[in-house]
Amino acid sequence: MPFSFPPTIKTQRLLLRPWRVEDAPRMKAAIDANLDHLRAWMPWALNEPSPLEDIATRIAMFAEEFEAGSNGVYAIFSRDGTEVIGGTGLHPRIESGLEIGYWIARAHTRNGYATEAARALTESALTMPDVAAVQIRCDPRNIASAGVPAKLGYRHIKTFNDPDILVDGSPRATMVWQISAHDQHPHLRPAPPRRARRR
Repeated sequence: MPFSFPPTIKTQRLLLRPWRVEDAPRMKAAIDANLDHLRAWMPWALNEPSPLEDIATRIAMFAEEFEAGSNGVYAIFSRDGTEVIGGTGLHPRIESGLEIGYWIARAHTRNGYATEAARALTESALTMPDVAAVQIRCDPRNIASAGVPAKLGYRHIKTFNDPDILVDGSPRATMVWQISAHDQHPHLRPAPPRRARRR
């Protein structure tokens, strides 16, 4: 079943949109500058760095999948689109739902960007037809990453050793967090800014 992924998503500080072929140099620069940071948690980063031509081919494939509704890969930019913050996506890896993945460049960690992006994608996913649940999966040792679904009201449903994900030569433990379309979602929409008290 194809999904209708939003072509762009804007949050208070971020712009989420599909990567474009002309973004290849920026994607490569962001990945190459964060290899040690990414390899600790992202199995795909073990195959990096890649030639620029391969990055461009990868982005072209992402664009085809996005258009077909089979995989929603997004870049995370600063809201004005000038700086690469990281990458994210809505991936149809689970039955009757979508999985959110994300990575943030080291220079931009600890700013709440992963939570902000995941909040926006969760809200979008839960409005899509036939999406019964959304999951976020991460290594339990990645405390920062695990904090994202916890803040958004996801439930930790299980942790298992995943034989398909090898980071240090052995199966990696994977935490599975889930939120259902039928759940109450008080944590998704950010609270309105507080007004200064009048004296």
